[in-house]
Amino acid sequence: MRKLIAACAVALAVLAVTRPTSAAEPQEAPKARAPEVADVSELDFQAAPGSFEGKVEDAVERGCDWLKKQQLENGLWPDGTNPTYGGGTPHKYEVGRSAFPIWALCKSGVFADDPAIEKAMNWLRKNYEAWAPQPPAPNPSWCTYENACVVNAIEAYYISKWEAIDAKLDNPKNRVKRDADGKVMKDANGKPIPITRWGTEEKGAKKKKKDRKLTLDPKDRKLAERATKALIEAFQKGAYGTGGWRYNNPDGNPGPKIDVSATQYAMLGFGAASRLGIAYKKDCLVDAYKFFLAEQDKDGPAVAREEKKEGEEEKKEEEKPKKDPDKGTKVREYKPKAKDRARGWGYCRKDIHAKGDEISYGSMTCAGICGLTVLRDELIDDPTMASKYTKDMDAKCNQAIADGLAWMVANWSVKNNPARGMYRFYYYLYALERLAMLGGLDYIGKHDWYYEGALVMLEQQDADGGWTKVGNEVEPAHIYNTCYALLFLKRATDGVKRPVPVFTGDDHDD
Repeated sequence: MRKLIAACAVALAVLAVTRPTSAAEPQEAPKARAPEVADVSELDFQAAPGSFEGKVEDAVERGCDWLKKQQLENGLWPDGTNPTYGGGTPHKYEVGRSAFPIWALCKSGVFADDPAIEKAMNWLRKNYEAWAPQPPAPNPSWCTYENACVVNAIEAYYISKWEAIDAKLDNPKNRVKRDADGKVMKDANGKPIPITRWGTEEKGAKKKKKDRKLTLDPKDRKLAERATKALIEAFQKGAYGTGGWRYNNPDGNPGPKIDVSATQYAMLGFGAASRLGIAYKKDCLVDAYKFFLAEQDKDGPAVAREEKKEGEEEKKEEEKPKKDPDKGTKVREYKPKAKDRARGWGYCRKDIHAKGDEISYGSMTCAGICGLTVLRDELIDDPTMASKYTKDMDAKCNQAIADGLAWMVANWSVKNNPARGMYRFYYYLYALERLAMLGGLDYIGKHDWYYEGALVMLEQQDADGGWTKVGNEVEPAHIYNTCYALLFLKRATDGVKRPVPVFTGDDHDD
């Protein structure tokens, strides 16, 4: 296993970004925008200690309550009734409508023995195998997104169990708040104040990862193994040695059978499988690597970055920049040296299912970076893949990630999905969270991505706790948007063993 190299990462700083008149630029102005957010420097990040975190935790609490109230009696969440993306037939995704909310709720701190979680898990245990029948012929109704969600949902469920035990909250009788002296705290009516979630994650993208040892029930392990196997079975070869995944390519569609979004979700599923100790054949990841590189913009505006010299000593703890309690993570000083090109990703270059999918835009650039980051982490320390994923390929992978981050710096926004307006806006913010947490980034450019995004989330939350009124989303939009918001606010994604090779720098033109 390679050492974490967060301290020896490099810092992007845009020196002369001339925005391209290419795929990276919006082709039409957004019809709607998220509410304006004041510049972070003009805001008091934590005027009173814990106030910002308190607002976030309150929002998460209300969001979890709202999401649980939407659950149907059978354990699923309701289907969409409106055409997806403004046209066509709504996605049904029954497995996704149980697995994704489990993932979001458990990562938000909801106890695994909560009735809503147990109902959803029981539905999944009962129905998944019937939905995903055995080979030889892959069922065309299988969905990469759903299989990846199943593996991540099972991991999140057992993380919730582990965290409850770790916090000594596995016994429901202990789930009451206590004061500093250990006395039970009571409300105005004299009733004990309950603890409704097992706790909060450690703050920051560079948080030390907990060494969770998850022990799965054999039936749940079999379920995760079947979903992982289904991901392998859904792999499709592309042109020129590439390969990847697609969301149910429509019958008779002559276009490519691979897209960036589905291929990224497959990587997220494989990452969760590895953390659960589930082995799978990794050869397909090499083809996916080639696909991600082939789908990235071929060129883009120049961006400079600072690079730590090989072998340079890590700073001692007392020499590291300290966190300003009023401003978030301390901004570094940037000394640009190397150069990159701001190059993004689109959904699918040669075939679209919605207008604009062929151009580079925010959520798909995040997806490309996330896919490569997980893929690299899965391959780099596997001795069986050393001859297939070479040092030269790893260097090209790192450069592609660096260039993708440069695109994010050059096109930065938490007010819309860059180059696509409000199209799948909350999905974009969730993709941004994955990008940063996977790579151990507290900053993208000079932006505290979490703080800026959380301000938008807090402002847009409905009075009843959900996030339902902004953006164009896959149906059921109100369910998915709320799940995306919860995962963002909880910084729910686990980082990889080796962070991304860059820290992004300044975001303005000189």
